[in-house]
Amino acid sequence: MDGCSLVHFCYVLLGGVIGAGITWTVIKSMETLGPAKAALLIVISQLIVAYVIELLGLFGVDKEPLEIRKIIGMSIALIGVAIFQWK
Repeated sequence: MDGCSLVHFCYVLLGGVIGAGITWTVIKSMETLGPAKAALLIVISQLIVAYVIELLGLFGVDKEPLEIRKIIGMSIALIGVAIFQWK
C-alpha cells in the first residue's frame, strides 16, 4: 500500500479525464483517417507527450535534459506521417 500513497489524488482524477479524452479521439481518428494512419498518429503523439512530460518534470517525473536526437527522431516520424497522408 506504500506505493499507492506516492501518487497524488489529483493525478488519479486527471488520469481518468485524460483517458476519456484519448478514447474519444481514438474513435474519431479511426473513423476519419482509417486504422493505419490513426495508429501512426497515436503512437507519435504518445512519444511527444511523454517527452514533454520528461522535459518539464511533470507529475513528479525527474526532469531530463533536451536531446536533439530525440527531437530529430520525432520530426522524422511526423514527416513520415505527412508523406503517408499524401498518398
